[in-house]
Amino acid sequence: MKNFGIKSEKSYENLFIPVAFILGIVPLIVRLICIKPNAALINLYGNQPLRDLFSQRKALFLTIFTVILIVISIIFCKKIFKKKDKIVNSILIAAGIFLFLTLLSAMFSSYKDTVFFGIYDRAEGLITITCYMIIFVYSIYTFKNTNNYKYIIIPILVVVVINSFLGLFQYVGQDLIKSDLGKVIVIPSEYNVTPTFQYESGKLYGTLFHYDYVGSFVAIVLPILFCFAIFEDYEIAYKILAGMGSLLSIWLLLGSSSRAGIVGVVVSIILGIVIFGKLISKRKKPFVICLSVFIFIAIAINFATSGKALSRIPSLMGDALSVFKDSSDFDYRQYAFIKNIEYTDNGVNVVFQKDMLKISFENNQYVFENSNNEILDFQRADKVYTTADPNFSDVSIQYCKSNMKATRADQFIINIKGQPAFTFKLKEDNTIHLINPQTGSDMDIVFPETSVFNGKEKLGSSRGYIWGRTIPLLKNHIILGSGPDTFIYQFPQNDLIGKYYAYDTTNMVIDKPHDLYLQIASNEGVVALLAFLVIMIIYIVDSFKLYALKNEYEKEQILGAATCLGVVGYLVAGLFNDSIISVAPIFWIVLGVGVALNFINRQKIKNN
Repeated sequence: MKNFGIKSEKSYENLFIPVAFILGIVPLIVRLICIKPNAALINLYGNQPLRDLFSQRKALFLTIFTVILIVISIIFCKKIFKKKDKIVNSILIAAGIFLFLTLLSAMFSSYKDTVFFGIYDRAEGLITITCYMIIFVYSIYTFKNTNNYKYIIIPILVVVVINSFLGLFQYVGQDLIKSDLGKVIVIPSEYNVTPTFQYESGKLYGTLFHYDYVGSFVAIVLPILFCFAIFEDYEIAYKILAGMGSLLSIWLLLGSSSRAGIVGVVVSIILGIVIFGKLISKRKKPFVICLSVFIFIAIAINFATSGKALSRIPSLMGDALSVFKDSSDFDYRQYAFIKNIEYTDNGVNVVFQKDMLKISFENNQYVFENSNNEILDFQRADKVYTTADPNFSDVSIQYCKSNMKATRADQFIINIKGQPAFTFKLKEDNTIHLINPQTGSDMDIVFPETSVFNGKEKLGSSRGYIWGRTIPLLKNHIILGSGPDTFIYQFPQNDLIGKYYAYDTTNMVIDKPHDLYLQIASNEGVVALLAFLVIMIIYIVDSFKLYALKNEYEKEQILGAATCLGVVGYLVAGLFNDSIISVAPIFWIVLGVGVALNFINRQKIKNN
């Protein structure tokens, strides 16, 4: 009877296995789905179906797996949900507050058709965020001992290997997803379309949607695999696999050229040296050898890629220094190619740095003048109209009809350096107004508040532009945010001059804040962000108390410290990247395992 009890208890340890399927399957799902845009999205993208390749199907499978976890939790409720201590309970309370505020933000949002299932190409609505919280809590309660850690390592290795394989072909410009076989796998038979990819050779994204998110993924898994390979006295096969996974993770990091991932990994390394300082001093030789091998591999990869792999690292220092420069009196409009668009009684004035282009419609033809009211002669060449005036050498104009019934060319596009920048409509009363090229409706340029990032718009691949215009929005979202996955609707998309200054184009939609914390604050509210930070602070401080500067480490302690380094890596990368369903489930599971390991180690200390 006693033996049966032991066997039965061990069988409940396997309740953690379903988490392995989420880790190993969800990040790898790539399947096309066409989405009919709602009214708000039509205003941004037009009325054509939107193609989602990396997010919606991941969200669907994540939801299915989460439902399975709920069923398991109900069946084995008494075995799973055993009493925890105050630290775990505090984390769970903060998570509950975060989820509750997310729910309220969704309920009171103006975008009900978005908040529950999320937006096109992201799918992080209320349902997805709820799934994150459920798998987080489930991981805390079902991770029973270190034997369960193999259900973390194995699926992580699967994702690393597959993405490394796909990434190699993507890097050399032979993307397997674009191949005939790849199209058969990722495109359902009912869709007779070919998805477009914005990535050129020299970038890899695997199955994680974007090379930036490859960086976030590596920031989680590389510290875990490295510590597992170096410090953990596990089976030699696992150590070898973890070492190989570490090497492949370095390839993913450098091949993606994600600076966010690099910063996350570097901070994790520094923190790891602090935590394992005494242990490293005792095992200097294997640590130095492994670190030297990794550095050598990084240099070799950089050499093999003609310097591309590390080409973005030098810009990190420049960006870091520019943060501290005083630019409060900087006016980006004085440096942008175009400064403003002004309407007059009979036309419009497009203000450039060198001159002003005055446009009107008189005697059934368009008239163009400079700031001195001198007529500019625009002549046709290669389907566009250009002028010999040197002040407008980079400007060309295209004419078109707004619809088949139009009797005149009542629309024209101003191209800057050969790229469409502004679309104008000639009204029936011969006035001219800037329009949204997607809908044909009138639009006005806005000049939003720029906050502390004024003059730093080009910081971090123009992330400074997004951050500077997002921070002022937060004063309207202290208690409740605009709703899950609704950032795209809150951002001032009509800031065309700012976009052109930051990105050299106006034809783009800002759909994410490129910052995990701004994403939470704007979508779920500042208070929800505080709840999120409470979870992270409690966990990290608790981890540091448990693992920092110990003379000797047991298996549970090494795994707990390694897991904390993975969490920190993701959070640091989150300063530059936002949450995405390709990576976020991995983070929440790893965080849940980290909380569980901390509890296990606290209990061991208490029992001893």
